[in-house]
Amino acid sequence: MKLVICVIIDKERDAILLCEQQYNRGYWFPYDELKPGETRVLAAKRISLKACSSDCDLVTLLKIRCCDQLPCFQSFQTFYLLNRGKAARNNSISTNHVWMTLERLKTAVKNRELLGMEPLFQLKSILEKQQSHEDPILGSQVIEEPVLQFIECKQPDQNNQTNASPQEQLIGSAKFNAKIQEKVFKEFYSHTFPSEYMSYQTFGEAMDNKILAPDKHKLQHYFRAFDSQQKSYLTYSEYLLGLAALDPNTSHGGAPAEQRCRYIFRFYNTTNSGSISIDEFRELHADVQNLKGGKTNINGDPPPYNEVLAAFNSFSIQTDHKLQLTDFLNSVGQLKYRGTSVLFRLNSSVQELLRVSKRYKESKSESSFDKSVPNQPYEIADHCVTLKKSGTLAQVESLRTMINRNADQLSYTTENAFKNLPRSSSEEIFDRRTVATDIQDSLRYFEKRDQTKEALTWTPSSFASLAKCIINLCKEVREVIKREPRCLKVSSPCYILGDIHGNYQDLVCFEKSLWRATPLLSPASFVFLGDFVDRGIHGLEVIIYLLAAKYQCPKKVVLLRGNHEIRKVQQMFSFYRECMTKFGDSLGKEVWEAINTVFDVLPLSAVIDDKILCLHGGIPSPLNCPGDFITTVNEIPNPLSDPENESPLAWELMWNDPYSIDSTNQAPVGATGGFFNNTRRSTGNFFTTEALVAFLEKNSFTHVVRAHEVQQVGFKVQLNGRLLTVFSSSHYCGGTNEAATVLCDSGKLRLIKLDTT
Repeated sequence: MKLVICVIIDKERDAILLCEQQYNRGYWFPYDELKPGETRVLAAKRISLKACSSDCDLVTLLKIRCCDQLPCFQSFQTFYLLNRGKAARNNSISTNHVWMTLERLKTAVKNRELLGMEPLFQLKSILEKQQSHEDPILGSQVIEEPVLQFIECKQPDQNNQTNASPQEQLIGSAKFNAKIQEKVFKEFYSHTFPSEYMSYQTFGEAMDNKILAPDKHKLQHYFRAFDSQQKSYLTYSEYLLGLAALDPNTSHGGAPAEQRCRYIFRFYNTTNSGSISIDEFRELHADVQNLKGGKTNINGDPPPYNEVLAAFNSFSIQTDHKLQLTDFLNSVGQLKYRGTSVLFRLNSSVQELLRVSKRYKESKSESSFDKSVPNQPYEIADHCVTLKKSGTLAQVESLRTMINRNADQLSYTTENAFKNLPRSSSEEIFDRRTVATDIQDSLRYFEKRDQTKEALTWTPSSFASLAKCIINLCKEVREVIKREPRCLKVSSPCYILGDIHGNYQDLVCFEKSLWRATPLLSPASFVFLGDFVDRGIHGLEVIIYLLAAKYQCPKKVVLLRGNHEIRKVQQMFSFYRECMTKFGDSLGKEVWEAINTVFDVLPLSAVIDDKILCLHGGIPSPLNCPGDFITTVNEIPNPLSDPENESPLAWELMWNDPYSIDSTNQAPVGATGGFFNNTRRSTGNFFTTEALVAFLEKNSFTHVVRAHEVQQVGFKVQLNGRLLTVFSSSHYCGGTNEAATVLCDSGKLRLIKLDTT
């Protein structure tokens, strides 16, 4: 990527022109990519003209930042200094641009209004050289070739610990080897680019898949802990060291413990005063008590004041009843106050989160889930896949292997296009054997008939190994899903499937029709509206198939929670009994519980292209959702093991039904806002056309697509065409109904029936 960056100065005002970056990422220099056939000077003129509505005088080349040597941050950035001419001074600037003086920039840094700190440093340097009548680039390095500065990962053993710096010991304790540091480096710059500093907003993006939902509101605490220099922006090394302090593998003894305690101190010092008050300590002490008790969702009542005061007095409080950092470090180190080892910890190791993040975020691109994130440049995938005529995946070959084997036949190798091809997610998906691929291999065995078994059956000997795979898969995929919001944002094209209810044969038919060569190779996403288990005989096979697909393609496969993804319901119907029958009581209950721990964290809704709301049951009543739908749903607790008692809103999303009123029927007396008791199910509510229209207009949605009710032809258009019910399991409970899906693409909701004959 070749960028031209304009540093535009108004000498009369001693101000610099900054541009508001897309998606509210803050102000930074105006910049753009170099167009084909365009010189850098012409590009600078084009960018400045767009910013100032008139020509600026190009003064000099300030800096060339050549990053081609970095394995994961390749770019070529050219910084030009331009002076706003007199002719330009009378012309207005673009609406998203602003002039900032040095004092205004300092305020902007404190208020976190910038993408990075480069504008402050650049203007300060230019003004200093102007005052001394120096050349703007005198004494500076024109060509920069940044390198990834590794911190030596020294393991804390007796021999070399004294020779290592505190930072090296922290990195060593976290086991952040060079490979992990490079991955953190890549993640850091994927969020901050083209700046070299991490702002509060980009920090939030980077930490989104690391902080669990109950702690999302403490993002400010985490940033303050990382920002050891109180500059309001983080460098890569500060981000790396902060992650090392958070890592659950990092020791809470010796030098690493002292480093960690510094982060803990800043985390709870909400006033950033350098000393902790008793009120701030009360929050720290409450978290210690709750986390030691095994509670990860810390929403309980604070401990009694007397207890907090006694713990607070265990420190050597010197003056003003404030706890200083040195006293905190000494008391924790001397074990006068215990329990801090559980504080400031991630739920999973950074190494694991980076691996999950590679699949889950695909290095910053929220492509199919969140359109509010800037587009990520394309890169060439690591593999070439071969498909059979039937559409199934036949072979996967590494491009490196192909290049080495057929270098004389591949003309593009002469351009060195693949010499330093970086690894990307496709290599991880296709190369590695995972719990997901083991499950998929087992399911292919389950489907086929051979000399030892009938089709769609297991051999008795397979259940022990299968149970272990399922439990491991659930642990892995739960880590991916629990970091998703409760209401996902999805982009079209997208297929929407309703209830499957243990109909594994229909699920395989959909696979052959829609994603035969895995969802990874489909341009569409796939939203499943819940009710994967119960009623049908293959609930286990259906859910492990979908969890394996979710693990491999987390951005392509969306699993929503239905009313049968609840323990009490499964015990009333068939899935609990199915697990006991297949695995026996002890192992069966373990498998059943592992699967339900995944159900506990499933999202409850999805919105396609900001217009099409997808959920299992129906829209919620204003009583349980008085505000904005997406915001309110995202506040639903996670995990949610007992939705009936823990979240009336979630319960409605899973259970509500539409109520169609014809010329002879009216809504019952006592209906409130178009909602009234669902007497057919004895739980949840019915909602009318009027209720639906009001809900759609309030939230700027156009349609609702839901499941929850069997339909004879697989779908039903309801409530003046604003609601679609889709059902994706044919011959439901021995009936004659058909199965269907909805394709959301190019502004159309296309109804597709599945021929299962």
